[in-house]
Amino acid sequence: MKSLSICIPIYNFNCIGSIKILCKQISSLKLNAEILVIDDASDVKLNELSNFNNPFYTYEKLSKNIGRSKIRNLLVEKSRFDYILFLDGDSGIPENFIKNYLQSIESNPNSVIRGGTIHKSEYKNTGRLRYNYGVKFEDTKSFVRSRKPYYSFTTNNFTSPKAILKKIPFNEELTKYGQEDTFFGYELKNNYVNIIHIDNPVIHLNLESNLKFIEKTKQSIENLILLKTKYPEFIEFSKLLTTINNYKVFRLKPIKNIASILSKFFEFITKHSSNAYSFQMFKLFYIISLNRLK
Repeated sequence: MKSLSICIPIYNFNCIGSIKILCKQISSLKLNAEILVIDDASDVKLNELSNFNNPFYTYEKLSKNIGRSKIRNLLVEKSRFDYILFLDGDSGIPENFIKNYLQSIESNPNSVIRGGTIHKSEYKNTGRLRYNYGVKFEDTKSFVRSRKPYYSFTTNNFTSPKAILKKIPFNEELTKYGQEDTFFGYELKNNYVNIIHIDNPVIHLNLESNLKFIEKTKQSIENLILLKTKYPEFIEFSKLLTTINNYKVFRLKPIKNIASILSKFFEFITKHSSNAYSFQMFKLFYIISLNRLK
């Protein structure tokens, strides 16, 4: 039986329910495991997490926010075991979740294994856009993800040998929200690391408001522009970057000016309609408006 470090970065979200389920699954499996939760300087009190006592569980709160890449690298450094399961704090845990991963690790001991995500309708009222987008573009079965195993990588639910994560840390140049996971998939491919996709999804619980999701998406797109500039070969890992790279018309100044107007238009439509396709149009025009002229 493999030993497992479950690493969970959190920010402003109380994941005590999922922590208790993970502790119960670890205990029932008699697994040598730990759950490491690091709070990235949340500005709300998470007393249930800080006060929870369990032999498998450790909680630490940082005094200063360090961002999505640095906190994941910190969790790797603090982990004790040879295999790591990364989860986001807003992940709901289904039955047999850890057991399913252990079986896959036994069969694929040198691989990164990604379990996937699902969105359940009972959570959509708090973030209808986030729900609609997740259902249409993120809730994919393993056979679909396996067609292009390194693309659209997400860090909210995957396992890896610790040695791989030490060799290929998350890119700490990305200080804004987003794309550290996409870039991680790019680095896995460049280093010839095998990725296995399985159907062992977590449930996405924290569906932020339309406004917050759009603002986070803007930061993510700004990171795409940064990565495109520093790593030109990364372009193929993003549909948005591929689109603006393949059509020179998108780099013309008049088009950029029009795109700036259209991005604001589709942003307004998306905020009020929660439509996932108008959101896609907003993203396209927003990245065109940011792209450098050549």
